[in-house]
Amino acid sequence: MNFRVDDQLLLPWSPRYTISTSHAAKILDVSVQTVTRLIEDGTVKAYKVRNKPNSPWRINYDSLVSYIEDMHDRAGLDTRFEG
Repeated sequence: MNFRVDDQLLLPWSPRYTISTSHAAKILDVSVQTVTRLIEDGTVKAYKVRNKPNSPWRINYDSLVSYIEDMHDRAGLDTRFEG
């Protein structure tokens, strides 16, 4: 019998549904500092990998998609993603 808990369940974030700040910056075509500001002001949901000041952020992918959709709605553009 296997009693080991899946590694993913032990993490505070899911690696399958999160992305790095650098990947998010490429998607949005902005700097990593801009993505960090979006995280810090609560616009995009993210989690620190470790409980340390210099720990990297993991961004919730669904939060990033909803931010992009909101930007397109405000600008009057067509929807980028379809569910």
